[in-house]
Amino acid sequence: MNKIEQILSNFIGKKILVIGDLMLDKYVEGEVSRVSPEAPVPVVKVEREFFELGGAGNVASNVASLGGKAILFSFAGKDDGINVVKNLLREKGIEFFIDENYATLQKTRIIGRGQQIVRVDREKICEKIFNEETKKLLLEKARECDIIIISDYAKGSITKDLIEFLSVYKSKMIVDPKPSNQHLYKKVYLITPNEKESLEMSGFSEVNKAGEMLKMELNSHILITKGRDGMTLFSDSRMEIPTYAQEVFDVSGAGDTVIATLALAIAAGSSLEEASIIANHAAGIAVGKKGTYSVKHKELVDKIFSGEKKVVSLQELKEIVVENRRKGKRIVWTNGCFDILHAGHIKYLKKAKEFGDILIVGLNSDDSIRKLKGPTRPVQLEAERAEILSSMEFVDYVYIFSELNTEKYLIELQPDVYVKGGNYNIDTINQIERKIVEGYDGKIALVSFIEGRSTTHIIEKIKGN
Repeated sequence: MNKIEQILSNFIGKKILVIGDLMLDKYVEGEVSRVSPEAPVPVVKVEREFFELGGAGNVASNVASLGGKAILFSFAGKDDGINVVKNLLREKGIEFFIDENYATLQKTRIIGRGQQIVRVDREKICEKIFNEETKKLLLEKARECDIIIISDYAKGSITKDLIEFLSVYKSKMIVDPKPSNQHLYKKVYLITPNEKESLEMSGFSEVNKAGEMLKMELNSHILITKGRDGMTLFSDSRMEIPTYAQEVFDVSGAGDTVIATLALAIAAGSSLEEASIIANHAAGIAVGKKGTYSVKHKELVDKIFSGEKKVVSLQELKEIVVENRRKGKRIVWTNGCFDILHAGHIKYLKKAKEFGDILIVGLNSDDSIRKLKGPTRPVQLEAERAEILSSMEFVDYVYIFSELNTEKYLIELQPDVYVKGGNYNIDTINQIERKIVEGYDGKIALVSFIEGRSTTHIIEKIKGN
């Protein structure tokens, strides 16, 4: 069992405390065939109505469906919604403590022909404070749990009183933030704003500057979610994680899925980098579903390890090349260390894929990188680097090689296009490689790196050099 398998296996039974704004999501779906005579709006003939947990409830639901033990503390009201909420929580096996002295937050989505037409919100925003008895229970559960999730939707549940009460547990707190409360989050373990929130919280107009500033000012790790553009982690170094979603149907609740998965992965013994990769896989599943969705443990395992099929042996690679060439596919090869993945790498690989149909990435092994770069490299081990690369939709196969050059693989595989990065021209590249490729009538394509974007540059910046 490899490390990622072990982490996913360890999800089962981990205790995650979820505190925040609980919502009840109502969906009204139907057919649209005409416009109302009363106003220029579509008429929805209702075919189906159903409820889902939203907000902190959806976070807890994702924790439970991923195999964890979710414990929810939140607020609702003695109204029609509370019984629906409680039934949903019981169905999902979530332990809950709900103060019912406040109105239940409800969102109703009207959907016609699969498209959301309007959303109706029922909410009364006010500062909510747990009573002393509930606080005693909260402190008890905080001690028991592996990770605490703060699910802040700016509806009043997350207060200065609450965070100060739990301040001793900040080191195991993960926060899904709202900018209005950012002053409360200093020194928590991890904060997960989306792109818009990060810009608002920092005052910057560029994500990387925003992330670096928030990391320093709040003294926390920062993971910025960027929708179709993936995520960026600001920790000991900056790490770009491309999106793993094949199709995006609905981003509702994707942030809830991310924070639930992060919590379980960290509780299960992963590094922050590994947890972010796993969470991004889960988000890729969630956005491919319609409506609020709780990702299941088996779904996540299947999605992650479908990517393992991309990491292949040389014999498998030879067979893949022969089969795809028989089908008339154009084979592209490129190679490199790809240590601390950054935006330059992603743009380079996307460009490489444009030269053909099948992109094979030769990945330097850990030993070969040490010989090339010195004893302090790589920063990320080959298994982690291969996992990230294989998760990219534009990368078809990854092969880990131990040699210091790729002459052997150019001879054996004879790719139609050999893509080289850097500030080379045809006369300054490795002339042995050039002779091999031109010898079988292959093409060499040169793609310039983005200026200032390199792993070495990032490492030097971290060191302050």
